[in-house]
Amino acid sequence: MAEAVLCKHCQSDLRQKIRIPLGGPLPSDKRMGPVGKVLVGIMIAIALYLAFGFHVRDTPEDKDRMQAQDAVERCRQEVDSYSGPAVGKSVIAEACRKLEDEFRKSFGLAP
Repeated sequence: MAEAVLCKHCQSDLRQKIRIPLGGPLPSDKRMGPVGKVLVGIMIAIALYLAFGFHVRDTPEDKDRMQAQDAVERCRQEVDSYSGPAVGKSVIAEACRKLEDEFRKSFGLAP
């Protein structure tokens, strides 16, 4: 109300006059400095990088690559843990080598 002397919310005195320079920010406006802007920009860049990474990782080709990589890894573990005859171990090792070769042909990467 125009006749109010105290603010009904915070009880501050409304009779005090505050001079605000023309064209300047209001006292309640807080401006972000250059360091704050850089930090916000970095946070936005990180968020975009992570969002793009999750999108790329969920492609069908990437899922196939991960499955093939897991198969190669399990094959290597099988060779390492095999305790039977040497002939059996060599057969498993050869199968793993062929699996790795197929992985390289399909994805162009080492598993």
